[in-house]
Amino acid sequence: MSLASTSFSQFEGAKPPYTASFMRQASQYRPRTYRTRAVIFSAIIFFSALWYFAPSSKPSESDYWKEFPSDHPFSKRPEDAQVALPPKLGTAANESLPHDPEHVHPHLHLLVPTTKGTRGSCRTVTSAMILGYPPPTLIGYGHRKPGATELELTVDRITRIRDYLKNKRNVKDHDFVLIVDAQDTFFQLPPRILVERFQNIVRGNNERFKRKYGYAAVEKPDGSRPELIQKYSQRVLFGASKLCYHALKDDPGCVTVPESTLPPDVYGWKTDTHPDGHLNRPRWLNPGAVIGQAADLRIIYDEVLRLMAQRHTSHSDYQALTQMFGRQEVIRELERLRTVNKAKEWVYGLLGISDAMEIEAISVRLEAGHRYEYGIGVDYESQLFFNQILSRNDLEWIKFSNITTTSHLQGQFGVPREHRLLLPEDIAALPDPFDQTSPSTERSAAPSFNSTLDNISHTEQHLWSNVSLATNPHSASVPVLLHLNGDPKLRNAWWEKMWFFPSARALLRRYVRSAHDLDTAQSALLGGQDWWDMRGGRGGLWTDDENWVTISEVCQGQERDLFDDDLGPWGKENGDPDAPVYNQFGNLIKGKATEEEAAKKKKEKEEEREKKNKKKE
Repeated sequence: MSLASTSFSQFEGAKPPYTASFMRQASQYRPRTYRTRAVIFSAIIFFSALWYFAPSSKPSESDYWKEFPSDHPFSKRPEDAQVALPPKLGTAANESLPHDPEHVHPHLHLLVPTTKGTRGSCRTVTSAMILGYPPPTLIGYGHRKPGATELELTVDRITRIRDYLKNKRNVKDHDFVLIVDAQDTFFQLPPRILVERFQNIVRGNNERFKRKYGYAAVEKPDGSRPELIQKYSQRVLFGASKLCYHALKDDPGCVTVPESTLPPDVYGWKTDTHPDGHLNRPRWLNPGAVIGQAADLRIIYDEVLRLMAQRHTSHSDYQALTQMFGRQEVIRELERLRTVNKAKEWVYGLLGISDAMEIEAISVRLEAGHRYEYGIGVDYESQLFFNQILSRNDLEWIKFSNITTTSHLQGQFGVPREHRLLLPEDIAALPDPFDQTSPSTERSAAPSFNSTLDNISHTEQHLWSNVSLATNPHSASVPVLLHLNGDPKLRNAWWEKMWFFPSARALLRRYVRSAHDLDTAQSALLGGQDWWDMRGGRGGLWTDDENWVTISEVCQGQERDLFDDDLGPWGKENGDPDAPVYNQFGNLIKGKATEEEAAKKKKEKEEEREKKNKKKE
């Protein structure tokens, strides 16, 4: 007999009082169930109605997107740019370059502001060269201004950067520009990783901005149907810092900027609350490194100069950029609140997933008709730029082939399983780290090969997984470059930890000899995958005055800090059979030298003799 029939027979044979009791309970229970369901269903209907039919804004609220110019003047998106393309098939080298070719594909420019060659600036440009970046452009080189105030020096530096970005002959609107602090920047990864990561970060953030801020209709001058465009987008990335600019504690640049994308407990239960700030998640702008397209950076530095001109006391570009970032976010939040569904915002607030930012407590003056939208963002997870200030304990030097070490660090730093400490795929796909530049096709390329000075043993150990890489375990990221703006005493120690340091001289010699010649220039002009500056050049640097200076001219006397190998001055290394040797009359008696070098040396010797003769007289 089944359970159902047994139960039924029990009730069937039950006495009338039990039957009556059961029926009474059933009659009381079922309506209560229906009543509860009805209440819940009605509540769902009510909130759904609010969600879909409640007005999204009040008629009296301003349209902030129109009141403050936000439609970006440069429409091409950086994430869509094809910066690197395969070489064109069927292109043969010849003895001339195409005349005034169309600058179709973006090029990469590296700007390094420095008035002279110092230990810091020489380390910056040396690391960039070793990794195959285009010849750096020194901003302000040779233009020292003794007695100038800090404000005057800053204004001159920013003006020169802005003017370079406006140089249409060398820089096009869609070109990518990387600007770094000269004195404390070490490059760790090649330029392809830099650009690809920049585009991926911007692409992901802009997809999120579409959902957060929506679209706007833009009227066309010809009166045709308005174009629907994304309201706000990210176009430029600065480094992220744990510390906001010290003089702006209550400014929107310190209060209203977005939270970091790192987990809220990434440093443990004291994350964002420890008084000295070293457990803060990076979220504030640091100007030590920035990348974007030339057109975007140009309007940013125009505004920086305008803000600096308004103040007659000390005012830095750091302060101006922090204020610009904060006000940009205020305008975005005001426009979001104007258009957001209020019921949806209330529910999201209850659930703790609202996009709202704290803007009630701030006081800021906004001018109608003035641009506050610059597409500025920061690199929260150190994918591009690592800022050392308050973060010296956030960096570990890791050989990813050592599974024991990575597993230990995984537990030590509490890295969640979804952020495993593995060598990033974009790095693993790179060629041999010691082969970042291609050999020159010119037989006369200098310095000539020397088996001692150019010795880099090619073994199976030359893999990215086997070199020591500076890594941020908290974000499981390997930064492209390190900005050592913290403890200056660490710069020497960290320089010697860079993966290329033991072979720095040999790698720099290879770069100087590498294919910055006709083949490379042709490839770049025709849309090839080479990153070289269109002006060309071998083994040296450009200035913003469009002068060419050699690495030996800029960094003479810095060899010990660069290489620490006791092989002597650059270009005159011990054991180099081709190093030029001159007699007391300035005549070349050994090795090789160009006619210019020989003439210069002879002239120096003649001047020395003339001085000695005058003293004797």
